[in-house]
Amino acid sequence: MIKFILKRLLSVIPTFFAITLITFALVHLIPGDPIEIRMGERGLSPEVHAQMMHQLGLDLSLPQQYFNYLKGIFQGDLGNSFRNNEPVLSEFFTLFPATVELAFFALLWSLIGGIILGVIAAVKKDSWWSHFISSLSLTGYSMPIFWWGLILILYVSIPLDLPASGRLPAEYWIDNETGFMLIDTWNSDEEGAFLAAIKSLILPSIVLGTIPLAIVTRMTRSSMLEVLSQDYIRTAKAKGLPQSRIVINHALRNALIPIITVVGLIVGQLLSGAVLTENIFSWPGIGKWVIDAINSRDYPVLQGAVLIIAMVIVFVNLAVDLLYGVVNPRIRHS
Repeated sequence: MIKFILKRLLSVIPTFFAITLITFALVHLIPGDPIEIRMGERGLSPEVHAQMMHQLGLDLSLPQQYFNYLKGIFQGDLGNSFRNNEPVLSEFFTLFPATVELAFFALLWSLIGGIILGVIAAVKKDSWWSHFISSLSLTGYSMPIFWWGLILILYVSIPLDLPASGRLPAEYWIDNETGFMLIDTWNSDEEGAFLAAIKSLILPSIVLGTIPLAIVTRMTRSSMLEVLSQDYIRTAKAKGLPQSRIVINHALRNALIPIITVVGLIVGQLLSGAVLTENIFSWPGIGKWVIDAINSRDYPVLQGAVLIIAMVIVFVNLAVDLLYGVVNPRIRHS
């Protein structure tokens, strides 16, 4: 197992350099001058423009800028934002808890709901339940995030009195100690703040988790159908074991490998989907921060955000590989 972990960690090194190179190249291909966007075209003399380009290091050649970017990464410095001159790393970890909180609850409800619906669709194969769940998952997978978010705001937020923007209503004053609103409201003395924080999470987590829910449902159904057709399942039925025990203890555990693989991919989808979701619901996380950086051509923010998020996804998939051995001992022993 240790040899396997070391081998996987070594494979992260070329992935890291590929991410930095691709991100750097794509960011610098975005049209627009960050100096003009920041200062405005009027009244910006060529001398002042050249001076600011020099201060930001944008007058250097692209290979030199990339080398300085790598050098800063290895020193733990992702640079400062062009907009407010704040360290990118500091801003990221200030905003990241909001995105993690949203993505966690979106993943949680999509996993629970997707596995339950997928198992029902597989066990009741060829019934109207199976056809209904399959159609529902296809519909959920096809819905664009921005459209689904607006529909929920218009037809669910107002009737059910659910917040459509922000992490907490303005009447609550909470010390942002951990960055995780549920933890901070739970530890606060503000009555009703914790419930309000939960209500603020409902709509954005539903929107963000709908596509993962559809993916998990379809993958669970497909995997369960394959497992339920195996000989050892027929043997368990012949022995007279209860249906619930056959499905949960024998079928579901052996069907989890493809589902766990999908979870690793879903994490990346959640972090990318958070960009749209956070802007729709004015959620103060990484997604909204990245959109603002794109609009202002803030190269350090874009490069730092993409790099950290990409490495998070890489290590999540590494953890998924290790989970295979926990779920299926045959993989661990091999």
